[in-house]
Amino acid sequence: MTAPPDDSCRMPAAVSESAAMSDSPEDVVWLRRAAGGDARAASLLFRMHGARVQRMAARVLGAGDAEVDDVVQQTFLAALDGAARFDGRSALSTWLVGIANRRALDAARSRARRARLREVTSWIGFGAAAPAASATHDARDSATRALAELTPDQRSVFVLVSVEGYTLQEVSDMTGIGISTLHARLAAARKKLDAAGSGEEEGVR
Repeated sequence: MTAPPDDSCRMPAAVSESAAMSDSPEDVVWLRRAAGGDARAASLLFRMHGARVQRMAARVLGAGDAEVDDVVQQTFLAALDGAARFDGRSALSTWLVGIANRRALDAARSRARRARLREVTSWIGFGAAAPAASATHDARDSATRALAELTPDQRSVFVLVSVEGYTLQEVSDMTGIGISTLHARLAAARKKLDAAGSGEEEGVR
């Protein structure tokens, strides 16, 4: 693909500032330029969308999770590698959030597999038992603890719909998962959160 002329891609400073807060029609141009090695374009894309991508990763993995920054980096690297596949039919932010969601889920599932392996190892008498998580749990507020009880799949759809404000159709488009499956996961997540909230209220009485 031939890079567009410099004049057609030069964004005035005032436009750059406003673009940092929302999707811009020039997104596809800047993505192509960043994928071609333009460091300025890559920096601009990160300023425009980095916070949203990081927020998505943090809400799936947990605030302060050590893997959040890795997921953010993986998301932008994947976006640059797959820039040719972005056709502009959806907002770039939606596409990036979809990548971040998948990468965060992959990280969560990998961690869950490692945790299960440690548990099995402990059960059969090999290695040390998994460290207690009570200190971590004590540091979390009630909402974070409740979210932690959800499976990664449930937490993902709950965050995308109830926190980020995406519709089930949009979540389906970005994840490739059917709406009926997403609806079932969302219903299960809300049921678990409602039960957790009721339990805490009873404990306070």
